[in-house]
Amino acid sequence: GIQNYVKLDGNIGCLVNGAGLAMSTLDAIKMAGGDAANFLDIGTANSPEAVVAALRIIGSDPGVKAVLVNVFGGLARTDVIAQGVIDAKTQGVLPQPTVVRLAGTNVEEGLRILDASPVALVRADGFADAARRAVEAAK
Repeated sequence: GIQNYVKLDGNIGCLVNGAGLAMSTLDAIKMAGGDAANFLDIGTANSPEAVVAALRIIGSDPGVKAVLVNVFGGLARTDVIAQGVIDAKTQGVLPQPTVVRLAGTNVEEGLRILDASPVALVRADGFADAARRAVEAAK
């Protein structure tokens, strides 16, 4: 489930899985010239509903100008994460520009789900690319 939410001073909201990935994501955003507003570690959340709930928390922070979803699927399946991001966008709980970077378990299916959706999202290929795109989107 949703493990921990940390509030910071920047303007990019971050949905990640795992403390290591959270720290690396914050570093990548900093190196790209930005600052994170918050991060939420979804751990092994494996339902689209859990992802929507997490994104609702991130997106409700008035300081958030863009959102970066950076998930490496191990126990967390990237197809489920992708569906949750699309559901959050469709339900209007995530109005901010959203950058998505997925890797790991079921990534082909996750990317297919993102590509098949008419929802406005920015897909990023790598870590640095994702951070750069999020910083750009937050301007």
